[in-house]
This record gives sequence, structure tokens and C-alpha cells, in this order.
Amino acid sequence: MAFAAQICGSYRRARPQDRAAAGLKAARHSLKKTFLFPDVAAFIANPLIVRPSFLDVVAGHLAITIVASIGAFLAWRLAVATIDRFFARRFISRLIPRVATFSSLAKSIAAVVVVAALALLLLNIWSVNVAPALWSAGIITAAFAFGAQATVRDILTGFYCLVEDQYDVGDRVEVTTPNGVVAGTVDAVSLRSTRIVDAQGRITTIPNGNIVFLTNASRLPNRTSISIPLQFHADVSAMQQRLVEIAADGAAALGVERNDVTVSIDGLAADGATFRIEFESPKADADTATARMRQYVVARLQAHGWLPKCATPPAVPA
Repeated sequence: MAFAAQICGSYRRARPQDRAAAGLKAARHSLKKTFLFPDVAAFIANPLIVRPSFLDVVAGHLAITIVASIGAFLAWRLAVATIDRFFARRFISRLIPRVATFSSLAKSIAAVVVVAALALLLLNIWSVNVAPALWSAGIITAAFAFGAQATVRDILTGFYCLVEDQYDVGDRVEVTTPNGVVAGTVDAVSLRSTRIVDAQGRITTIPNGNIVFLTNASRLPNRTSISIPLQFHADVSAMQQRLVEIAADGAAALGVERNDVTVSIDGLAADGATFRIEFESPKADADTATARMRQYVVARLQAHGWLPKCATPPAVPA
């Protein structure tokens, strides 16, 4: 405003030729502040001076823009190749299912960095002031983060779950959420959600931010037990020893150690006892290990004569 007042005062007091020079100076100053491209503004404000044409200026900017875009694309491809090679060499076999998740996250971060750098470079090439753009981007990002709090919470929780190695694809887990408990096998893991398949084959997708408690049954050996009531056919110690041998053979059939089998008395009656067989179940088929062990033990006991092979039919009244 002070500059405009000074120009206007000088314009009233000066001679006609001086007034024309002052008007040209004011127009040139206004164009420099208004136009995004100083070269174009200078060309319009003073066209008599020999400068590159408007088309030459735009063509130069376009050429630099194309070169910068090609460089950004090559940088992104190099980052992708580096990420793929890093994860292919660093991850051990147990963590192979996690490679896709970590690799996708790293590629997304690399893409965001390359695109942001390219945008700032293009703004500088076309002589655009980036300070207002950065302020606007900050405000938009804050508003988006406020409106997407649940999504941000899911992503942060998923990131910590992956980094801390709490569970993996194929693990048997029991997840407690605000809406209930979900138990099953982990089918897929991402930053935003976890997909679980239960015993009935139903797929449940749980947002990572809704996980309150999680129990992983696949990291340590699983202890499983079955109870079998038997009548006394011999001394209790002899029956217990025989059950240990049978259960150990069943454990070997399941692919676990024979020495991990224990047999204890779970209950007593006048004519028999209830024996409890505990064993380690394999992680791959922990859900079916109990049924397979029970079937094996019952078949051996029937062959040994401690369990009847068929029920006695009821007597037909005369």
C-alpha cells in the first residue's frame, strides 16, 4: 500500500512522460506479484527487451518436468528392486509368510517418498511458491487423520503386531474383541486387519485396532488330554503302565515324542477308574489330534479286551 501511495503521489506531480514511466513501473511490479512465472511476467511487463519467447519458456519447463518424472520413475523402480532383494536375503524360512506384508509396506513408503519429492521438484520447476502448498497439505492431512482415527489405529496396531511377531499365518489363535471371542487359524495378516478361519471354515476379518487380547497356541508345545473310564481288569498300577504304552504308541503315530505322554487317575469308582492321558499335539493338526488319539487308544483297548467291541443288545421280552 505504501508503494502504491508513493507511486500515485509521484504520478500526480510528475510530467506526462514521467507519469508514463511511473505507470509502467507500477504495472511491472503488479505483474511480478500476480503471475506464477516470473519469466512470463517480465516478458509481459517489458516486451521490448529481447528475452526468450513464452513458448520457449514453457517448452523448457516441460522438458525439465519430463526429465524429473523419468528420474523419479527410475528411482522408484530401483527402490522396489532393492526392497525385494533385501527381503529375499534377510528373512528366514519361518518368517516367509510375513515377507509379502513387510515388502508391501516398504514399497508403499518408498512410493510416497518418491511422489512427494517429485511434487516438490515440479512446483520448484514451475516457480510455484511451495510454502502455502505445504501449509495446505498439513491442514488437509490433519483433517484426514482426525476423520480416519479408526483406520490409523488399525494400521498402527497392525504395525506393532508385525514388528513384535505376536502371530503369523498358520498360527492357532484365540482373539478377544469388544464384540466377543474368535478362535481359529490365522489365514492372512495385513496392516489394517487380520483374517481368521474357525473350525467350521468360516472366515472372520478383525480390524487390528479391535484386538484386546490375543492367545497364540502355536508357539509353544500344545498339551492335550483325553479321559477314558475303565473297569478294573488288573492292578491299578499295571493298568496305568499299559495305558502309558498304548498312548506312547499313539503319540508316535501322531508324530510327537513318546516320552511326552503321561497317564494319571482322574477319578475312582467302586468297580473302575477314569484315566487321564495327556500328550503334546502337533501344531499342524492340533484340532484333530485329540480325536485321533482317542480313536487309537479305544481300538487298542478293545483289542486288549478292556473295552467291549460292541454293546450287548437288550433282552427281548418273551
